Amino acid sequence: MLKNDSKNLKTLESRRASMLEISNTLLLRLCSLRYLPSQTLSEAALAEEFGVSRTPIRQVLQQLALFGLVESRNGVGTVVTEVHNERALELFGIRKHLALLMSEMVDPSRFPRAKERMSDLEKVAVARSQERDIQQFATIGIRIQKIILDTISSVEYRRLWEECYYRSCRISYSIVESDWMLSTRLQLEEIRDLVAVFDSGDPKELAKLCNRAIGEWIVFAKRIHAAQTAGRNDESFQELLHEFSARD
Repeated sequence: MLKNDSKNLKTLESRRASMLEISNTLLLRLCSLRYLPSQTLSEAALAEEFGVSRTPIRQVLQQLALFGLVESRNGVGTVVTEVHNERALELFGIRKHLALLMSEMVDPSRFPRAKERMSDLEKVAVARSQERDIQQFATIGIRIQKIILDTISSVEYRRLWEECYYRSCRISYSIVESDWMLSTRLQLEEIRDLVAVFDSGDPKELAKLCNRAIGEWIVFAKRIHAAQTAGRNDESFQELLHEFSARD
């Protein structure tokens, strides 16, 4: 009996996900819009899925609320926040300017390990580039950011960089299907350029690259947003024409 109890306990522990695993999984689901804005997240359902109590789930959701990805509403629970294009683009601009400070905030001794990890990621990105899988695209994007984050030695700068990224990244992953070829090209170019920068060991080049890469995504996002807005305006105009025609 004792043996069976011990075996069952080990099985249960093996099913339990760590806080980091839970956080990474929920981050991916939120950033890739698997969890849609206004969707309610059930602590009980998540606790059952990850094999943990509701306490660690609640702690992870509180952390995600700091990134602006979810919010707690009285009488409702934890809800996925809306994606505001204008606000996200503003945050992109802040990230672009923050990137210029990066040369003073990173530790070049961490670059060799970052280069190794980024080189491995490049292989994954190339293999997955034709799959048109937003989940995979978002996973790669988040891994890029985590590698960059691990080179940052300033705790406060790291916090700001991470928060701005998660508060703005959903706009990136919401538009990749609008131009999949350009999206994958930008991501692959960023990875390859990062490999070269980490190989050079020059913090200033890292700052320049991050500034430029974010700028390219801003241009892309604005173009897609303008096209979507124009499409909505055209649709409204057509509805008006139909209404006037019906009156005649």
